[in-house]
Amino acid sequence: MKKIAVGIIGGGISGLAAGHFLRSRLGERLDLTIFEKDNRLGGTVGTTRKDGYLADWGPNGFLDREPLTLEFIREIGLSDKLYPSNKLSEKRFICRNNKLWEISANPIKFMKSGLLSPAGRARIAFEYFVPPKRSDGDESIFAFVSRRIGREAAETLIDPMVSGIYGGDAEALSLGACFPTMEQMEREYGGLIRAMIKKQKENRRSRGKIGQAAKKGGPAGPSGHLTSFKGGLFTLVEHLERLLAAHIRKGGEVRTLEKSDKRIVVRTAGGEGAFDHVIIATPSYCAANLLRPLSPQVTDNLAQIPYSNLAVVCQGYRIEDIGRPLDGFGFLVPRSQRLDILGSIWTSVIFPEQAPEGYALFRTMLGGAKNNRVIELGAEKLGELAHQNLARIMSIKAKPSYREVIAWKDAIPQYTLGHRERLARIQAELDRIGGIHLAGNAYTGIGLNDAIKRSHGIAHSIINSVS
Repeated sequence: MKKIAVGIIGGGISGLAAGHFLRSRLGERLDLTIFEKDNRLGGTVGTTRKDGYLADWGPNGFLDREPLTLEFIREIGLSDKLYPSNKLSEKRFICRNNKLWEISANPIKFMKSGLLSPAGRARIAFEYFVPPKRSDGDESIFAFVSRRIGREAAETLIDPMVSGIYGGDAEALSLGACFPTMEQMEREYGGLIRAMIKKQKENRRSRGKIGQAAKKGGPAGPSGHLTSFKGGLFTLVEHLERLLAAHIRKGGEVRTLEKSDKRIVVRTAGGEGAFDHVIIATPSYCAANLLRPLSPQVTDNLAQIPYSNLAVVCQGYRIEDIGRPLDGFGFLVPRSQRLDILGSIWTSVIFPEQAPEGYALFRTMLGGAKNNRVIELGAEKLGELAHQNLARIMSIKAKPSYREVIAWKDAIPQYTLGHRERLARIQAELDRIGGIHLAGNAYTGIGLNDAIKRSHGIAHSIINSVS
């Protein structure tokens, strides 16, 4: 029996998930090698476990709305470790003028809120009458939202949401690449309110048929509930490492890729290997360097995907020293407020396991595309900035008793205008070369669900090509 040789470059979630999907479907037919240049797996996924706290370095969970992710977790035998977010964390807030305003998912409550001015609220209601965009050209998130619901709402609601998810600039990011559902709602229904009315009618019919309500999104955030694992998100990486240990090569940085006949030769400091397929599950700028000898065109397009820097500051306080109630998920900060932070998540409300009894854990973000250089301040200064902003907003009377600062350079890929067209050019050239696949969060979604979905698709394209 001829084996299918697959090399995976990168030992983050994307690479490990692709390895699992291939191994579970191909079994003994697969000759698999996973190359990771560092001595640890996980990429930006990591968890510090210290003094009763669990501090996630990068992402801190995934939304449970994607069936494929839940099936993947079931397949690897980790369902019993799933840790859904606490129901007390459902409220979301926006910080404006040093006050936290709840963003209610209820449209009536939201419109009664004082977060937006009367004119700003009226402009949202007027969205029903705004005609759809006639051209098919790419549009920034900020331009779309301003056009449909007004500039005030775009600055106060959407700008901080984009910073919170992408660490990005809403005026630079592509709506269709980042939030394709919004683009589709306008195209199919003519507008956002029209689409929501239509979907509510569909949901009512669905509830009548199946007897349950569908999960829904709204102004407070996307649909689904944030879910992690007992012990933090790194539990997933640790489990996958155990399952795939025989195939993993740590500390073996891939130096070059070459094409020899129909196979791809992977060269490392320790030698070389020839593969039928190679999955590059690294940041896009690393993939660009690897692919330069094979396709300068792919390299040029990959180099056009920028990244934003981000600092994650996890700080623990005694609950009795916090003047404001911890009654939600956390808050985001519009750029117009000119604060040093992008927002803060109340981790110990979301996942009570992640802080000791009597203490609260905050996870505060600094940096992003509009403030990339802040990570150069160093851990001590970043921690102080996070504390000063939190103390003012949350009425905190004492210094933190616990602190973990993780500064990420090139943390989050930015899907800027023209992103989908770049991907099309990249894919056309990869199809010409043959046997090379790009996994990771730089292409079709930055979340854990997106990474697993892309890796699943790549695995099945490989399986189909050899069946």
